Amino acid sequence: MGRSPEPRGRVEELARPDAVRDFDAALRAYKLGGPEAAERAIERLHSAVKVDPRLWEGWYDLGVLYLGRGNFGEAIASLDRALAIRGNFRPALLARAEAHRQSGGTDAARADYGRVLALDPGDRIVGARLAALLRERKKYEDALDVIRAILRNAGADGQIYVELGLIYLDQGRLDLAELVLRKALEADAKLPAAHNAFALLALERGQDQVAFERFDQATALDPGYVDARFNKAAVLLDAGDFARARADLSRVVELRPDDVDARVALGVALRGLKDFERARATWEDVVRQAPRHAPARGDALFNLAVLEMDHLSDDKAALRALDRYLQQAGRAHPKRKEAQERKKELGL
Repeated sequence: MGRSPEPRGRVEELARPDAVRDFDAALRAYKLGGPEAAERAIERLHSAVKVDPRLWEGWYDLGVLYLGRGNFGEAIASLDRALAIRGNFRPALLARAEAHRQSGGTDAARADYGRVLALDPGDRIVGARLAALLRERKKYEDALDVIRAILRNAGADGQIYVELGLIYLDQGRLDLAELVLRKALEADAKLPAAHNAFALLALERGQDQVAFERFDQATALDPGYVDARFNKAAVLLDAGDFARARADLSRVVELRPDDVDARVALGVALRGLKDFERARATWEDVVRQAPRHAPARGDALFNLAVLEMDHLSDDKAALRALDRYLQQAGRAHPKRKEAQERKKELGL
């Protein structure tokens, strides 16, 4: 889970005064906070770039705000405009890479990370992020090539060792994973990501208690590090420990209100606790707020159907929910076949 970038707070280049006024008003609206702060800021930024289309800072901030709301298409389009004016602006390249990454555009994300690394081949943070993207897509040799390039250009640090360990872990090379993760802790004993990775290694070895201790250690070192909380909650959900999973997922959602995957998982925990109305409300919020073809939106729609069919035993409501899922979820969503089979089971 990458941390979302923040909007810029100033205009560096000359721009039309009325556009700058709208830009400044957008930043004030965003800083005031509240449930509609981003919407108000987006509205004023659109006004700013309409007045002055060369206001690249406005396009960049629009991209960042859309990214934070999970509207990846608008984020990419806005960041395209910013980069057309201010080419190779590192924060815009990284924000666009994240938007591509989260929307499934692996090649486009890889290209943007590559542009940043071309500007600074020793950027360990971006190198680790690119290696993680490739690992997630099971492009292990490409990921290792990125790690090797960073080692040549900048040397190792804790995060690079963590990413190398996760590659080995995904490949089932557990001893090698442990070796490099120990190097990560030697480099930085207080690196939360290293403890999180050790927890994942412990889970792979069937050492659940050791894993939970490592997850807790990661979050103790950095209470804002949500990956460990989310991973721990996923294990608890699989084990049927819905109360403890809810506690961790509630904290993730508190820290990252726009994390739709965590909110879907929180709904599962609530359903497991038989708090059906709160589970329904949680998933409906995801359906309203996530982009139309986002995987998490499909997950929420499917879970709503499962709630009606398996837990509330309302066949007619289940049929409506399944039809809604089949009409609105992306064609490649992994639950589509199961939804079709469930619809046949209803026989209505």
